[in-house]
This record gives sequence, structure tokens and C-alpha cells, in this order.
Amino acid sequence: MALFQYAALGLDGKKMRGVIDADSLEQAKERLRNREIIVTQMGLAKKEGRASLGSETIIHFTRDLSGLLRSGLPLYESLLTIEEKYRSHKFHFLFLDLCDQVKQGKDLSQALMLYPKTFNSVYIAMVASGESTGSLEKAFVQLYKVISRNEKFRRQISSAMIYPAFLSVFCLSVLIGLFLFLIPAMKELLEGRELHPITKTILAISNCLEKYLIFFMIGGASLIGGVVFVVKTKTFKDQCKKWLLYIPFFKTVFTESVMMRFSRVLAVLLSSGVPIVEALKLSRSVMNHVSFEDAIKKAEEGIVQGRKLSDELKKSGLFPSLMIRMLATAEETGNPTEMLEHVADIYEEQLERTLVQFTNLLQPVMLLILGVIVGVVLLSVLLPLTDVSTLL
Repeated sequence: MALFQYAALGLDGKKMRGVIDADSLEQAKERLRNREIIVTQMGLAKKEGRASLGSETIIHFTRDLSGLLRSGLPLYESLLTIEEKYRSHKFHFLFLDLCDQVKQGKDLSQALMLYPKTFNSVYIAMVASGESTGSLEKAFVQLYKVISRNEKFRRQISSAMIYPAFLSVFCLSVLIGLFLFLIPAMKELLEGRELHPITKTILAISNCLEKYLIFFMIGGASLIGGVVFVVKTKTFKDQCKKWLLYIPFFKTVFTESVMMRFSRVLAVLLSSGVPIVEALKLSRSVMNHVSFEDAIKKAEEGIVQGRKLSDELKKSGLFPSLMIRMLATAEETGNPTEMLEHVADIYEEQLERTLVQFTNLLQPVMLLILGVIVGVVLLSVLLPLTDVSTLL
């Protein structure tokens, strides 16, 4: 079967778009006519590699599929149920195509490979492992736990950054208002007075902004655009992450988040029967930090040569002693999966505490800094108008 995209008119005259699977174009049109839908345009759906579902949709898809499989519903029927749920979704054709691929006898993991922008290598590997061991429902349960927890901490980190970003924008807006409106309106009152150097500086900045505002706007927009472009490049991101490892707080956050994701995914892959070298390769892809990824690459080479993972990770100097010791213990007892899950839980709790402490400390510090900046600008202008200005 193939997928066909169509534009049509319903019985109520409303325009609609959708996707339908059929053996041929004529059969697709016939099916739509039977549903009393008037087709205006139709063609083959260009699907491979185009779909990029949001993280929320992936989490819901994984949760729904794990629940349906655990209830005893066959895979194809489970996919059909999910496809019905997402018929009004922008990427409905993805779910319809998964049904079609499975109906043709393909493994679900093979169907997921057609959408690399949505399903990463870890996701596909865990599904393939579940298919080979006959425990696909367990694989989706584990996948849901992993991706939902990763999404939870991504949101926590984003939330921790929202407050300082809001305060910074608010402070910048206040300062621009002061320099462009309040200070120019008070220039006449300050003429003929002996001014403090700080007041002179503030007035000079205001004059400069007022005179060359258009150039500052163009320059600011260009600078922001350039920074956004550079920041999005992988090379710059990787280099920044390396530099941030030298700053204590950022080193702690990066290390805890990397250890949590790496341990959780590695534990799930090993429990699914994935070989250690392949599991390390896949787990490396979720680290999102080039320094730690390089350390795992070297560890893979050492394991192939018969050395222990804990010894190889210790050589890098990046992995915490807790991680090394617990991994060494797991290697001696022969039960790495349970120990890695325990390590992931430990770093998950530590990361939560770190983010809470950071947020609680950052709020008063940001308020103090921004208050001082705005206060200095206001006082530098207002003090010359008072009798206490001689104290300057």
C-alpha cells in the first residue's frame, strides 16, 4: 500500500486535508467518495524523513502504545487505535504509515527508521531489542520512563532560566525608557549645575542613544542575529560546553545531568539484552556533551581489548568517584543493570536539589543586581536636583 495526501470538501462545504492509505490512486479516491468526501487534489505523500514530532507527542505515543500492548492488544491493532487518535494531527501520515508498514509484515523498529528526526537511535534500538526478545511491551514501558524523565529535567532547567531572563529583559526595558524618555526630559533642569562624573556619564549615554538610536537598533539586531547563528552551530556549542566544565556550578549541573541520562539509558539497554559495546555507543548519543562522549568512545576501545569499563572511565577524569566506585562494584557482582539504575536515581535527586538551590539563590541576587543598576541611574540624575547633591 501507499499513502496519498488529499485536499477535499466535506458535505458541509468545509475544506479539509488528510492522508489515506490505498493500493492505488483510484482506490484512494474511491474510498473517499464512499465517505462522501469530494476530492479536489490528491498525490503521493512525501513522508520519509520529513516528520519531526514534538517531545510531548512522542511521550504520549510511547505511553499509549505501552498501555495498549500491556492490555494484550496486538501491535497492529494498537497502532490503529493510536492512528485514530491522531487523525487531526499535522503528522497523521506518520502514524498511518507505521500501521501500513507493520501490516505489510515489517518490524516496528524498521518502520521507525524511516523517521530519524522523530525516533533516535536509542529509541529504535530498544524497540528492536524488545522485538527480538518478545517483550515489546516492556521495551515501551522502559522507553516511556526514560524519555518522560529526560523531558521533565529539560523543563526544569528551562524553568530555572526563565526567571532571570524575564528580569533581564524587564531591566533592559526600564533602562531604555530612562535613557530615551526620562533623562532627556530632565536635561533643562540640569543645565548650569555642577554635575558629578557619574551624572555626566549617564547624560552622555542618553545623548548618544538619542542621537544614534537607529544605528544602535540596526547594530543590536545584527549582533543578536549573529549571536543566534553562531550559538546554533554545533562547533560553538561543543566548545562552550567544554569551557563551562571549568566553572564549578555549571560543571556540577552538566555532570549530574549527563550521569543521570547515561546511567538510565545504559541500564535499560543492558536489561534489554543489547551488547555492552553497542549499548555504550547508543548511550553516548544521549549525553549531549562532547567531552563525556569522547571519554565513552575511548572506553569502548578499552572494553574491546578486554579491560573494565570502570577503569576506562576513571582515566578520563570526568566521571565522579561515586559513579566509578558503584560501576566497579557492579562489575564484580555481575549485576550492572540494577546498580546503574540506582546511580541514575542518585544523580536525579542531586540534580533536582541543585536546580532548586540555584533558583532560590538566583532570584534575590538578580533582583539586587538589577535594583542597583536602575538605582544608580536614577540617583545620578535626581541627586543634582536636591540639596544633598553636594555630598557627591
